[in-house]
Amino acid sequence: MSINIAVLASGRGSNLQAILDAISTGNLDAKVQIVLVNVPGAGAIDIAAKHGVATAVVPNAGLTRKEHEEKVIAELKKHDLDFIVLAGYMRVLSSGFLSNFKDPRGFFKVINIHPSLLPAFPGTRGYEEAFEYGVKVAGVTVHLVDEKVDHGPILAQATFSRTEDDTIESFKARGLRIEHELYPQVLQNIARDGVTYFKRLKDDAVQAENNQGTDRETARR
Repeated sequence: MSINIAVLASGRGSNLQAILDAISTGNLDAKVQIVLVNVPGAGAIDIAAKHGVATAVVPNAGLTRKEHEEKVIAELKKHDLDFIVLAGYMRVLSSGFLSNFKDPRGFFKVINIHPSLLPAFPGTRGYEEAFEYGVKVAGVTVHLVDEKVDHGPILAQATFSRTEDDTIESFKARGLRIEHELYPQVLQNIARDGVTYFKRLKDDAVQAENNQGTDRETARR
């Protein structure tokens, strides 16, 4: 079953690009109804335009959180949406916002990708904090959004190893490649099977050695 999604972004839109590429190649049965950004001039706007996807720019500057969210909700309500997909959207969504997109089964129909193996390293510096902590195995999490920051039911996680010669730049780049694989794959799983909680979708070859089956808790050691 194809799913209708809105993608919310604040920056360059690399995960948006991965999603649209997956749709173009037939690997993701979805349609992006709208790309909404809160930062005028964000790269996600150009990416959407190249794929013929409608865009909406709703700046938050000068507005209260409530005022901004009301404008975003109004834009999203113009479309028939199955899910809202956050792709580098640098705004914390309030419970009032989320209540507009609640599924009868109890979860909010808002999906996020986070650059760590949650619950480890929530916040905006997931890769940096994991690198500074010295983890041997890092990862990416796709989860349903709830009222807490970087929280909510986990849909999937994928790991990648840290190498001895890694810099923060190479570490983040490896993680970003995983993001671009994982996000479209999770969305396709939802399109095919509906929402199912926690799946480990990708592990690199060193996981068994370095992770020793600790799964979600690796980065918290």
